[in-house]
Amino acid sequence: MRRDGTAGVVSRLPLASWRLFVASCATLGVGNAAVALDLWWEGLGVQASAVVMVVYFCLAWVGLSRPATSWPWLRGGLAATLVLATASQLFEGGSMTSAWSLLVHVVVPSLVGADYLFVGRTTGRWWWPLTWALLPLTYLVYYASASLLVYDFLDPFGSYYQLAVLGFLLAAVAIGFVLFGLAGGRQSTYDHDISLSGR
Repeated sequence: MRRDGTAGVVSRLPLASWRLFVASCATLGVGNAAVALDLWWEGLGVQASAVVMVVYFCLAWVGLSRPATSWPWLRGGLAATLVLATASQLFEGGSMTSAWSLLVHVVVPSLVGADYLFVGRTTGRWWWPLTWALLPLTYLVYYASASLLVYDFLDPFGSYYQLAVLGFLLAAVAIGFVLFGLAGGRQSTYDHDISLSGR
């Protein structure tokens, strides 16, 4: 029994190590932002990376005893939110050359996106991308209540503020559906290959 238990833990180490790596990159991104920026916590990318840090550390730990735990809705929602944050940074003409920005807007979104697309077999329901928009919507509520001015296009005193908010949320949904479609296409190919190999 003890040998089986040890073997089981060892077999789960690769996935746990991968998620620990994702969490560590998110930690580096948030840490570098805290050093480089005065109001480092205000940006969507930094906030999403902070959530990734917590979620993936938890997944790495829980996965050692319960490998079936994957939280696909949250992973997909975080991937979509991180891509949205990167798109917003690019739209603003923000730099991607600093260490914190490279980690938060390139490395972490790529890792979380890859994790959702290629790790695990659960892609979710077709309506998940609609609900993933709740994450950036929560950020918008915080953004308005704290009177932030992180993004020029989300200036509440701008003449096109309502349209900007609508576009922001529509972009979140569109990015979510693209990720969902890519994951579904990958899953269909995987299932097709498995069915052929079983013949």
